[in-house]
Amino acid sequence: AATGTGQGLGKAIAETLAARGARVIGCGPSLEAGERAHGAGTIHHFTCDTRSEAQVRQFAEAAREVTGRIDHWINNAGLALTGSALVDLAAEDFERMVAINLIGTMNCCRVAAPILQHQGDGWIWNMLGAGWDGAPVPGMGGYATTKAALTFLTRSLALEAEGQRYRVGGLSPGLVMTEGFFREHARHSEAERPAREKVVNLIGDHPETIAEWIADCLAGEAANGEILAWLTPERIAQRQAMDPPRDILSAYAEA
Repeated sequence: AATGTGQGLGKAIAETLAARGARVIGCGPSLEAGERAHGAGTIHHFTCDTRSEAQVRQFAEAAREVTGRIDHWINNAGLALTGSALVDLAAEDFERMVAINLIGTMNCCRVAAPILQHQGDGWIWNMLGAGWDGAPVPGMGGYATTKAALTFLTRSLALEAEGQRYRVGGLSPGLVMTEGFFREHARHSEAERPAREKVVNLIGDHPETIAEWIADCLAGEAANGEILAWLTPERIAQRQAMDPPRDILSAYAEA
């Protein structure tokens, strides 16, 4: 089961897992319920706003009706509104990010944990982001605060899961070229673009690339409480040494 599968990374995750033969149960606030074959597997979509625990419970029941069990619950739904100092960030924007990124994820964890415990196994995965490691990120104070909170939540839930029959982990995908990224990217001035694009070309990745990595993580042998990071210092160093320089933005010239 995965939240936020209507677009971006969530959509890529659903399609990648289905292509590998999984039955994927996805949701989003504007998704219409439906089923379609994808590769060797299937994707079942449901409408769910994770800010409502009641809707999350309905989604979980629908997922169990389709598959009979939940092996991995991925809390992917999120919102990033960036480019402003915290004092300049509109109150409604900060509140939306807190509601979706933090409260929505907490709702999902509260619903998923008893289900996994009852069935005897399974994973809850929380999707982390800028700020997850506690390092301040300029222009992303609001968003990064929610992701830092998710790191604490993940570790706290993993402690609660010790001795139980399910596990909790975190996934840090780095910078992903999604609709949300390009929405925020467009807000930057032309003067800011060269320096920003240099960084993006270094650390950015296609949704499909990250989705494949996440599918590998799910198939691996992680420990309870482990946070798996894609954008490691070693990977960044390898990219810095590339000649010619890495260029990912050219694939999105029309974006």
